[in-house]
Amino acid sequence: MSNAPIQTQQIAIILVRPRYPENIGSAARAMMNMGFSELILVNPLEPDQERMRKTATHHAAGIIDTLTIHDSLEEVLKPFTFVAATTTRKGKKRHGLITPQSFVERVGTLSTDDKVAILFGSEDKGLTNDELRFADALVSIPTMDFSSINLAQSVMILCYELSRKPPAGEKNPLRLANKQEIGKVHEAIENLLHAIDLHNPENPDHWAARFRNLLSRAGLRAGDTSLVLDFIGKTLKKINGGA
Repeated sequence: MSNAPIQTQQIAIILVRPRYPENIGSAARAMMNMGFSELILVNPLEPDQERMRKTATHHAAGIIDTLTIHDSLEEVLKPFTFVAATTTRKGKKRHGLITPQSFVERVGTLSTDDKVAILFGSEDKGLTNDELRFADALVSIPTMDFSSINLAQSVMILCYELSRKPPAGEKNPLRLANKQEIGKVHEAIENLLHAIDLHNPENPDHWAARFRNLLSRAGLRAGDTSLVLDFIGKTLKKINGGA
Protein backbone atom coordinates (compact mmCIF):
# COMPACT_ATOMS: atom_id res chain seq x y z
CA MET A 1 0.00 0.00 0.00
CA SER A 2 1.22 3.51 -0.84
CA ASN A 3 0.76 6.61 1.28
CA ALA A 4 3.30 8.83 -0.45
CA PRO A 5 2.49 12.45 -1.33
CA ILE A 6 1.32 13.11 -4.86
CA GLN A 7 4.14 14.37 -7.07
CA THR A 8 3.14 17.92 -7.92
CA GLN A 9 5.78 18.15 -10.66
CA GLN A 10 3.75 15.59 -12.63
CA ILE A 11 0.66 17.82 -12.59
CA ALA A 12 -0.01 20.74 -14.94
CA ILE A 13 -2.61 23.46 -14.54
CA ILE A 14 -4.19 24.33 -17.90
CA LEU A 15 -6.26 27.48 -18.26
CA VAL A 16 -8.45 27.36 -21.36
CA ARG A 17 -9.43 30.73 -22.87
CA PRO A 18 -8.73 32.77 -19.71
CA ARG A 19 -9.94 36.35 -20.17
CA TYR A 20 -7.96 38.41 -17.68
CA PRO A 21 -4.18 38.48 -17.16
CA GLU A 22 -4.75 39.37 -13.50
CA ASN A 23 -6.65 36.10 -12.95
CA ILE A 24 -3.83 34.17 -14.59
CA GLY A 25 -1.35 35.84 -12.25
CA SER A 26 -3.52 35.05 -9.22
CA ALA A 27 -3.77 31.43 -10.36
CA ALA A 28 0.03 31.28 -10.62
CA ARG A 29 0.30 32.65 -7.07
CA ALA A 30 -2.11 29.98 -5.83
CA MET A 31 -0.03 27.31 -7.58
CA MET A 32 3.14 28.62 -5.95
CA ASN A 33 1.48 28.54 -2.52
CA MET A 34 0.75 24.82 -2.95
CA GLY A 35 3.98 23.70 -4.63
CA PHE A 36 2.89 23.52 -8.29
CA SER A 37 4.90 25.02 -11.12
CA GLU A 38 3.64 24.01 -14.59
CA LEU A 39 1.12 26.48 -16.03
CA ILE A 40 -0.24 26.17 -19.57
CA LEU A 41 -2.51 28.64 -21.34
CA VAL A 42 -4.74 27.75 -24.29
CA ASN A 43 -6.01 30.68 -26.36
CA PRO A 44 -5.80 33.36 -23.65
CA LEU A 45 -7.68 36.55 -24.54
CA GLU A 46 -4.94 38.89 -23.33
CA PRO A 47 -1.57 37.16 -22.71
CA ASP A 48 -0.03 40.26 -21.12
CA GLN A 49 2.66 38.85 -18.84
CA GLU A 50 3.40 42.18 -17.16
CA ARG A 51 -0.19 42.36 -15.93
CA MET A 52 0.04 38.71 -14.87
CA ARG A 53 3.13 39.43 -12.77
CA LYS A 54 1.36 42.13 -10.76
CA THR A 55 -1.06 39.67 -9.17
CA ALA A 56 1.36 36.74 -9.22
CA THR A 57 3.78 38.83 -7.10
CA HIS A 58 7.54 38.34 -7.37
CA HIS A 59 7.27 34.99 -5.55
CA ALA A 60 5.39 33.36 -8.45
CA ALA A 61 7.06 35.36 -11.25
CA GLY A 62 8.99 32.24 -12.24
CA ILE A 63 5.74 30.46 -13.11
CA ILE A 64 4.73 33.36 -15.37
CA ASP A 65 8.17 33.34 -17.00
CA THR A 66 8.01 29.63 -17.82
CA LEU A 67 4.32 29.24 -18.75
CA THR A 68 3.57 28.13 -22.31
CA ILE A 69 0.83 29.37 -24.63
CA HIS A 70 -0.91 27.18 -27.21
CA ASP A 71 -3.82 27.40 -29.64
CA SER A 72 -4.91 23.74 -29.62
CA LEU A 73 -6.11 21.96 -26.49
CA GLU A 74 -6.00 18.59 -28.23
CA GLU A 75 -2.31 19.02 -29.11
CA VAL A 76 -1.43 20.21 -25.61
CA LEU A 77 -3.03 17.14 -24.00
CA LYS A 78 -1.24 14.50 -26.11
CA PRO A 79 1.51 13.72 -23.54
CA PHE A 80 -0.92 13.57 -20.59
CA THR A 81 -2.25 10.26 -19.33
CA PHE A 82 -5.00 11.54 -17.02
CA VAL A 83 -7.05 14.68 -17.60
CA ALA A 84 -9.50 16.23 -15.16
CA ALA A 85 -11.83 19.07 -16.13
CA THR A 86 -13.53 21.41 -13.69
CA THR A 87 -17.17 22.36 -14.19
CA THR A 88 -20.11 23.69 -12.20
CA ARG A 89 -22.75 23.14 -14.88
CA LYS A 90 -24.69 19.89 -15.13
CA GLY A 91 -26.25 18.14 -18.10
CA LYS A 92 -26.50 14.81 -19.89
CA LYS A 93 -22.93 15.24 -21.18
CA ARG A 94 -21.69 16.28 -17.74
CA HIS A 95 -22.79 13.30 -15.65
CA GLY A 96 -20.56 11.54 -13.16
CA LEU A 97 -19.26 14.68 -11.46
CA ILE A 98 -16.86 13.96 -8.61
CA THR A 99 -15.64 16.04 -5.68
CA PRO A 100 -12.07 17.32 -5.35
CA GLN A 101 -11.49 14.70 -2.64
CA SER A 102 -12.57 11.86 -4.95
CA PHE A 103 -10.35 13.27 -7.67
CA VAL A 104 -7.37 13.22 -5.31
CA GLU A 105 -8.08 9.58 -4.48
CA ARG A 106 -7.98 8.69 -8.19
CA VAL A 107 -4.74 10.59 -8.75
CA GLY A 108 -3.28 8.88 -5.70
CA THR A 109 -3.60 5.46 -7.40
CA LEU A 110 -1.77 6.48 -10.59
CA SER A 111 1.80 5.44 -11.25
CA THR A 112 4.74 7.79 -10.73
CA ASP A 113 5.09 7.98 -14.53
CA ASP A 114 1.58 9.28 -15.11
CA LYS A 115 1.27 12.92 -16.14
CA VAL A 116 -1.89 14.71 -15.00
CA ALA A 117 -3.60 17.79 -16.46
CA ILE A 118 -6.30 19.84 -14.74
CA LEU A 119 -8.43 21.99 -17.04
CA PHE A 120 -10.08 25.25 -16.01
CA GLY A 121 -12.37 27.09 -18.43
CA SER A 122 -12.87 30.77 -19.14
CA GLU A 123 -14.23 32.98 -16.40
CA ASP A 124 -17.53 33.68 -18.16
CA LYS A 125 -18.42 30.39 -19.89
CA GLY A 126 -16.22 27.66 -18.41
CA LEU A 127 -15.35 24.64 -20.56
CA THR A 128 -17.42 23.62 -23.58
CA ASN A 129 -18.80 20.11 -24.09
CA ASP A 130 -16.28 19.65 -26.89
CA GLU A 131 -13.44 20.45 -24.48
CA LEU A 132 -14.87 18.19 -21.79
CA ARG A 133 -14.64 15.17 -24.11
CA PHE A 134 -10.90 15.02 -23.40
CA ALA A 135 -11.49 14.55 -19.66
CA ASP A 136 -11.17 11.30 -17.73
CA ALA A 137 -12.87 12.92 -14.74
CA LEU A 138 -15.21 15.88 -14.27
CA VAL A 139 -14.55 17.66 -11.00
CA SER A 140 -17.08 19.96 -9.36
CA ILE A 141 -16.29 22.02 -6.27
CA PRO A 142 -19.29 21.87 -3.90
CA THR A 143 -20.80 25.25 -2.98
CA MET A 144 -23.89 26.46 -1.17
CA ASP A 145 -26.35 28.86 -2.83
CA PHE A 146 -23.87 30.63 -5.14
CA SER A 147 -21.90 28.31 -7.43
CA SER A 148 -19.66 30.82 -9.25
CA ILE A 149 -16.07 30.60 -8.00
CA ASN A 150 -13.22 32.86 -9.10
CA LEU A 151 -10.71 31.16 -11.41
CA ALA A 152 -7.78 31.55 -9.02
CA GLN A 153 -9.90 30.31 -6.11
CA SER A 154 -10.76 27.17 -8.07
CA VAL A 155 -7.09 26.59 -8.83
CA MET A 156 -6.20 27.09 -5.17
CA ILE A 157 -8.83 24.59 -3.96
CA LEU A 158 -7.74 21.83 -6.35
CA CYS A 159 -4.03 22.45 -5.73
CA TYR A 160 -4.59 22.46 -1.97
CA GLU A 161 -6.42 19.13 -2.06
CA LEU A 162 -3.68 17.60 -4.20
CA SER A 163 -0.88 18.94 -2.02
CA ARG A 164 -2.27 17.15 1.02
CA LYS A 165 -1.10 13.61 1.71
CA PRO A 166 -3.60 11.34 -0.10
CA PRO A 167 -5.31 8.34 1.50
CA ALA A 168 -3.43 5.07 1.34
CA GLY A 169 -4.06 3.31 -1.94
CA GLU A 170 -2.53 0.73 -4.23
CA LYS A 171 -0.41 2.41 -6.90
CA ASN A 172 -0.29 0.81 -10.34
CA PRO A 173 3.29 0.36 -11.61
CA LEU A 174 2.23 1.01 -15.23
CA ARG A 175 1.26 4.45 -16.46
CA LEU A 176 -2.01 5.08 -18.25
CA ALA A 177 -1.99 5.43 -22.03
CA ASN A 178 -1.53 9.07 -22.95
CA LYS A 179 -3.99 11.07 -25.04
CA GLN A 180 -1.98 10.64 -28.23
CA GLU A 181 -2.08 6.84 -27.83
CA ILE A 182 -5.77 6.92 -26.97
CA GLY A 183 -6.38 9.12 -30.00
CA LYS A 184 -4.99 6.41 -32.28
CA VAL A 185 -7.43 3.91 -30.73
CA HIS A 186 -10.33 6.34 -31.27
CA GLU A 187 -9.35 6.69 -34.93
CA ALA A 188 -9.09 2.91 -35.37
CA ILE A 189 -12.52 2.38 -33.78
CA GLU A 190 -14.07 4.98 -36.06
CA ASN A 191 -12.54 3.19 -39.06
CA LEU A 192 -14.00 -0.09 -37.82
CA LEU A 193 -17.44 1.45 -37.24
CA HIS A 194 -17.35 2.79 -40.79
CA ALA A 195 -16.28 -0.59 -42.17
CA ILE A 196 -19.21 -2.41 -40.54
CA ASP A 197 -21.60 0.44 -41.38
CA LEU A 198 -22.55 1.00 -37.75
CA HIS A 199 -23.76 4.58 -37.66
CA ASN A 200 -26.77 6.73 -36.91
CA PRO A 201 -27.50 9.07 -39.86
CA GLU A 202 -29.24 11.53 -37.54
CA ASN A 203 -26.28 11.56 -35.14
CA PRO A 204 -23.11 10.43 -36.98
CA ASP A 205 -20.95 10.81 -33.85
CA HIS A 206 -23.25 8.70 -31.64
CA TRP A 207 -21.30 5.42 -31.64
CA ALA A 208 -17.87 7.04 -31.74
CA ALA A 209 -18.79 9.20 -28.73
CA ARG A 210 -20.01 6.15 -26.80
CA PHE A 211 -16.71 4.37 -27.42
CA ARG A 212 -14.77 7.51 -26.39
CA ASN A 213 -16.66 7.50 -23.10
CA LEU A 214 -16.03 3.78 -22.65
CA LEU A 215 -12.29 4.15 -23.24
CA SER A 216 -12.17 7.07 -20.83
CA ARG A 217 -13.69 4.91 -18.09
CA ALA A 218 -11.61 1.84 -19.00
CA GLY A 219 -8.31 3.43 -18.00
CA LEU A 220 -6.15 1.73 -20.64
CA ARG A 221 -2.58 1.24 -19.46
CA ALA A 222 0.64 1.64 -21.41
CA GLY A 223 0.83 -1.25 -23.85
CA ASP A 224 -2.92 -1.91 -23.89
CA THR A 225 -3.35 0.40 -26.87
CA SER A 226 -0.99 -1.70 -29.00
CA LEU A 227 -3.10 -4.79 -28.29
CA VAL A 228 -6.34 -3.01 -29.21
CA LEU A 229 -4.84 -1.49 -32.37
CA ASP A 230 -3.48 -4.86 -33.47
CA PHE A 231 -6.88 -6.49 -32.93
CA ILE A 232 -8.74 -3.79 -34.86
CA GLY A 233 -6.15 -3.81 -37.63
CA LYS A 234 -6.51 -7.57 -38.15
CA THR A 235 -10.32 -7.30 -37.95
CA LEU A 236 -10.34 -4.63 -40.67
CA LYS A 237 -8.05 -6.77 -42.80
CA LYS A 238 -10.50 -9.69 -42.56
CA ILE A 239 -13.46 -7.44 -43.32
CA ASN A 240 -11.69 -6.09 -46.39
CA GLY A 241 -10.94 -9.60 -47.67
CA GLY A 242 -7.34 -9.83 -46.50
CA ALA A 243 -5.67 -13.03 -45.42
